[in-house]
Amino acid sequence: MSSQLRLAVDAMGGDLGPRSVVPACIRFLKKFPEAELKLFGPSTQLQALIDEARQPQFCSRLQIAPCEQVITQSCNPLQAVRHKRESSMALALQAVASGEVQAMVTSGNTGALLALSRSILGNIEGVRKPALGKSVPTEQGSCFLLDLGANIDCSAEDLLQFARMGIEAQRVHTGRRDLKVALLNIGAEAHKGTEEIRRAAELLNADPKINYAGFVEGHDIFTGVVDVVVCDGLMGNVAMKSAEGVIRLMGQKAFTIEKKGYFKRFFGQLAIKLLRKWRTQVEPARYNGASFLGVKGNVIKSHGGASSEAFYRALVTAKECAEADLAARVGRAMAQP
Repeated sequence: MSSQLRLAVDAMGGDLGPRSVVPACIRFLKKFPEAELKLFGPSTQLQALIDEARQPQFCSRLQIAPCEQVITQSCNPLQAVRHKRESSMALALQAVASGEVQAMVTSGNTGALLALSRSILGNIEGVRKPALGKSVPTEQGSCFLLDLGANIDCSAEDLLQFARMGIEAQRVHTGRRDLKVALLNIGAEAHKGTEEIRRAAELLNADPKINYAGFVEGHDIFTGVVDVVVCDGLMGNVAMKSAEGVIRLMGQKAFTIEKKGYFKRFFGQLAIKLLRKWRTQVEPARYNGASFLGVKGNVIKSHGGASSEAFYRALVTAKECAEADLAARVGRAMAQP
């Protein structure tokens, strides 16, 4: 591989596997002529899908790395580390570890990905728990939310580390340095929440490198009042999936309006275009691709049910992280006292 941008792709993760991954890869190569992709999975299956796309001009930049072992969604993290070292996910991570590629993307098992990332790449020095986070759209631009499900039990010190890592990630996405950070809580009042989250508030407030804005509630994530929202993996995962459910409901309601009677359709059409516009702007597929922050390499997790459009967006996220060398930036930030 000789191009400047090199990414590894686990083709076998997620619900759709290579059926969504291969078309997304070809679209990505069309858009970014400087990029090359290394696709991990069964060579016969992948080659058939590549041939079906009838885009031979991109074949020189789409390399297949043959492997038959696959990590399923039911595979537990310990089993992945012990028995799945030759899987498409593990080999893609090894390509990152060796420096052959600058980032990897997968729609595969989140727990297995976290365990293998820690085993193959290792944690950044000073990071106790890597966190999963991504930038989501807001009224004012975007907000970086973490953790999205990698860690259920988090100490105040873990949340402080998440904040520092989230700041670096959001700087990559926005190019801004003056970022406001908040903790997700059940209320904005200082006395609300668990003892651990109140202690985390004290740590963030005492850190001179963090512009701490206090507690926020779930609805504040999307208003743009802050730039980074920190929480444990349970709260973050529920918040993100709840938002995705609301967006899907918007789409279903728009479809239902078209099937109503004449008068309801007439008045409904006045709102339906705006409804569809809003839905398009916040469609989860457009913002697919979360970063595993805290490991020594750029690892991007795509949604398990990602369509071809969604996986393409995850590849774009991987490109941004690779070009900014996000993992190295996080490492330098965490090394500072």
